[in-house]
Amino acid sequence: MHSFARLLLLALTLPLAASAQGRLAFQAETLDLGPIAEADGPVARTFRFTNTGDAAVRLVRVAAACGCTTPSWTSEVVPPGASGEVAVAFDPAGRPGDFDKAVFVEAEGAAPAALTLRVTGTVRSALAGTGVRVGAFAFDRVEADAGTVPEGEALQTSVQFANLSDRPVRIERVEAPAGVEVVFTTRPLFPEALGGLFITIEDPAGLAEGGALRIPLVLHTTDPSAPAKRVTVTAQVGPPIPLPAPAGL
Repeated sequence: MHSFARLLLLALTLPLAASAQGRLAFQAETLDLGPIAEADGPVARTFRFTNTGDAAVRLVRVAAACGCTTPSWTSEVVPPGASGEVAVAFDPAGRPGDFDKAVFVEAEGAAPAALTLRVTGTVRSALAGTGVRVGAFAFDRVEADAGTVPEGEALQTSVQFANLSDRPVRIERVEAPAGVEVVFTTRPLFPEALGGLFITIEDPAGLAEGGALRIPLVLHTTDPSAPAKRVTVTAQVGPPIPLPAPAGL
């Protein structure tokens, strides 16, 4: 009977020992960076956690879903009651608008063994400080000088803009002279999002006067503060590019 009691006690104890596991309790699983400027450079924040379980844990993998987000983390074993962290640096350059970036964490000895952290916020476009403001839009330029275009060559240039209002704005159409093709962003531009005009003129010489080209464009938008926005494309039409002399002459 004594041996049976010892076996019974051992049988009851083993499942309890096997069930020991760590648990990552993060202070927050989402960090909101709020509004940040595109020119601010990488912005770092830290997710802090405590192992509230009854076994040690170790972070074995931390990966971000986007190359703009770089994680680092506590690599040492974290015993019960101890704390660790996952630090994240987000680079806003070239990423205006709202963002929501995932960071995947895998831990050895923890339940659950994997979880997802999130970094959110809004990147303020660089055009907010440097652009030409027309209603809701800030343009990188409203007079686009394409320089000198050789006679017989097509002209191609572009204009970029950001929606700095607090509501979506859409370009309904772009009014342009015959012979001017304008490709533009047709989807609604949400706050801080970028859009662009891509302009092609196949025969600039045919539209030039005295060798000077000046093309007015009118953007008709849903922006109540300034529905019509004007952009001008300028250029000089120069002599054609001479053909290279045949080899051997």
